[in-house]
Amino acid sequence: MKVINLKDLSKKDYQRIVRRSTGTNPEIMPKVRMTMEAVRKYGDKVLIDDYKRRFGEENYKSLLVSKAEIKEAYKEVSEEFISGIKQMIKNITAVHQAQLPTKKDTVVNSEKGISVWREWRPIEKVGLYIPGGKAIYPSSVLMSAIPAQIAGCKEIIMCSPARGNGQIPAPTLVAADMIGLTKIYKTGGAEAIAAMTYGTETIPNVYKIFGAGNSYVTAAKMLALETISIDMPAGPSEVFVVADETANPAYIAADLLADGEHGEDSACVLITTFQEVAEQTIKEIEKQLPKLSTEERARESIKRYGLFAVVDSLDEAIAFTNEYAPEHLEIMTRNPEALVKKITNAGSVFLGDWTSKATGDYATGANHVLPTGGMAKMYPPLGVDAYGKWMQVQRCTKEGLRQIKNTIEIVAVIEQLPAHKNSVSIRF
Repeated sequence: MKVINLKDLSKKDYQRIVRRSTGTNPEIMPKVRMTMEAVRKYGDKVLIDDYKRRFGEENYKSLLVSKAEIKEAYKEVSEEFISGIKQMIKNITAVHQAQLPTKKDTVVNSEKGISVWREWRPIEKVGLYIPGGKAIYPSSVLMSAIPAQIAGCKEIIMCSPARGNGQIPAPTLVAADMIGLTKIYKTGGAEAIAAMTYGTETIPNVYKIFGAGNSYVTAAKMLALETISIDMPAGPSEVFVVADETANPAYIAADLLADGEHGEDSACVLITTFQEVAEQTIKEIEKQLPKLSTEERARESIKRYGLFAVVDSLDEAIAFTNEYAPEHLEIMTRNPEALVKKITNAGSVFLGDWTSKATGDYATGANHVLPTGGMAKMYPPLGVDAYGKWMQVQRCTKEGLRQIKNTIEIVAVIEQLPAHKNSVSIRF
């Protein structure tokens, strides 16, 4: 870890930092496609064989999580956890209730006797992928499922990988049960994405898949796009901090490590106008790292995609931020509200010293399913609107059709589509 001037970053290192762990690894795509095709062809057998191979044939009972398993899960979590989940449910629900689109948008009368408008409809069947390889993510259950419920999705399928005992972690199951999910399946990776894409004897197919995962899950979601829709091609986590001389290096270090501990391919970036802030942050990181059980992952993530850079001005910092398009952006400056107005590309923005990345990960009510790898340039955070779509509606009276009759007939002739012309002419 060392501090550099952003202008001195080599072209090679600049590309390494800006591109970070983006996209899907082309080397794994053939393997993932084989898995997808196997599930399409053989259904449950692929998922069950994978489960038995991982956890032993004696542990297999069903892909579907039973009521007994959920009841057992409650015995493994504390009352404090239950209380925390309740607060998360309350806040996430409040924030996302405000996002519910109106059922009908503005009616436009483009001509006298012509009305055009859109009506919003929820997606009927959605699939939620909840990761569980290196960590446990009950928070992701709430972030993915609550917006779907608010949107009005009729069928919500959840898939999550089992762990060492052949069960989905208890906190994940409890969170799912507390918000009323019942179709919970013990399968993960590309197999789970394939199952929700094509359907198996046990797991229904869906129309859109939500949720982040490892590179195999991301690759499977990209292949699923050939058949259904997905939320976004989410990849490894990342945090980007813009700081001036007022920022607290201990807070910056803690927030960078909070992202770095997700995995070796996470990205941690600090851009500051003050050299001493960067230097003190590195010292704080070295002080805090040994206290973490996730030290190895966090240290490796900083080595791969970490950056501690000094810039001449906040404008230079903002320009680089918008080019990087971070998943999580923390602005620790004297007047963060002024800077956020200049941000065009970021997934979720955290203003001031007291708004750590973890606040949005868990409890403010903002969604933590966010675009990564520069995708914030074109993808928004997950919200209620992602679980529905607009349907276009129009109505013409006889007088309205007369207003546009000539236009339709002329253009239909130019496009050599005589039936189009006739479909209007015949009415007169």
